[in-house]
Amino acid sequence: MILRVLPRQIAILATSLLLAACLTNRVQTLAPNMLRLDMTGVVVSSEEQTLQQLLALGARETLSRGYVFFRFTDWKPGPTQVVAQGQPQKANFSVTMVMYHPGEQGSNPAFDARLVSQSQASGQ
Repeated sequence: MILRVLPRQIAILATSLLLAACLTNRVQTLAPNMLRLDMTGVVVSSEEQTLQQLLALGARETLSRGYVFFRFTDWKPGPTQVVAQGQPQKANFSVTMVMYHPGEQGSNPAFDARLVSQSQASGQ
């Protein structure tokens, strides 16, 4: 039984690693509590996966800078690309992220980076 499941798990892992290798991001500091996140190579058909990766990146950057809450503003889509015929389309986008300390004005509504990090660690 385990031997039949193992090849499928290896294939899923390899596909995930290949998709992760295609997704690149750049973080640019705009102000002490404001970042610009540029995401490139996002597979158009995987919006949920892209959102999870963006949330994980936002939470990681927020906590590493000593903040707790974050929200996204100023979404800017880039042009969609077709890398090769028969391959999924790739999208590019940029988003501005604002980070807050607890109780700071503007922190509601916002994502709690601690909760996002916990859900990412537990695989949810």
